[in-house]
Amino acid sequence: MYINEAAQQFIASHKPENIDIDRIKQSYTRMENYLAALAQRTEDKAGYYVEISGADSITGRPIRIEWKPMSDKMRA
Repeated sequence: MYINEAAQQFIASHKPENIDIDRIKQSYTRMENYLAALAQRTEDKAGYYVEISGADSITGRPIRIEWKPMSDKMRA
């Protein structure tokens, strides 16, 4: 998965009342920019991730969303 797909999953994994997409887009222009600002490196340093807290996720448990750098897509 790449950041554009991760952005869609990030939105879909939130309880609707716990994410303000319009406010995020006002501040970051695109959801991908917001994720990039929040991102942490995976343990193997091969990608990035964000974690949604259990209080905000649709499952009630933390959800980790990972993606590969776009440079990997260029190599494929």
